[in-house]
Amino acid sequence: MILATVALTAALVIPATTPAHIVDPIVKGAYQHDGTSHYVGEHYVKAPEHIRQCIIWHESRDAYNANTGTGKYRGAYQLSRDMGVGAGWMIQRDLRKTMSATLGKEIGETLRANVVNKWHPYWQDYAFWLVWDKGNGKSHWNSVRWCFA
Repeated sequence: MILATVALTAALVIPATTPAHIVDPIVKGAYQHDGTSHYVGEHYVKAPEHIRQCIIWHESRDAYNANTGTGKYRGAYQLSRDMGVGAGWMIQRDLRKTMSATLGKEIGETLRANVVNKWHPYWQDYAFWLVWDKGNGKSHWNSVRWCFA
C-alpha cells in the first residue's frame, strides 16, 4: 500500500525522468555497480570517498544486500535495525529541502519499514553520508580504523 501511494504521489509530483530509486526505494533482484557513491548530493564530500569505499569493503565486501547471518547488521554499511530506522528519519527530514513533505514522509516510512539491505544502494549511500556528517559520525564504523592510512 505504501509503495503504491509513493508511486502514485511520485507520478503526480515528480517528472517522468526521475530515477526509479526515488519512486521505489526498495531493491528487487540483483544489483551491481562500480563502487562509487550512488548519492552525490549536498552531504557528499569527495575527499573522503576513498574512506567510504574502504568502510564498505571492510563492512560488507561491497555488498549492498549483506546480512550478518544473525540479521543484527545489514546492508553495505552494516547498520543495525535501530540505526537504519534513525537513518530513515534523517533522510526524511533532509528530503523536505528538495521535495514535497508528503513524498519525503512516504519515502522515509518505506525505508523505516524495511531492513537496510533491502534499500536501494542510493538510499544506503545517502544514509552513510548523513551519518558520516563530514567525519563527525565516523565512530559508527569500527572498520574506519583500517581506512586512515
